[in-house]
Amino acid sequence: MNAHNNINEILLETMVVLGGGTYKGIQAGFRNKHGVWVEALAYFNSPLTGTTLALSISAVSARAVRKHIAKSDSLFEQFKDKATANVFAQFGTEGV
Repeated sequence: MNAHNNINEILLETMVVLGGGTYKGIQAGFRNKHGVWVEALAYFNSPLTGTTLALSISAVSARAVRKHIAKSDSLFEQFKDKATANVFAQFGTEGV
């Protein structure tokens, strides 16, 4: 990795941390099977759920990371609540 890439990665990591995430790394951009360029992704984790999330590197900002984490955490809570209700409906109330 050259110095230019190191600086870019440091900037991405800084924006992720300022947005409340835990920086995990970059997936390089590539051409898909149709020849269309797919932009590089920056990966980070939600500190609350540990969920790994990604944003295209051109979209990374502290605000974008914060919003992405908030949306993911909200969806995680909704899923958790539904899953818990389903488990209790199936197993939790029998024999009580």
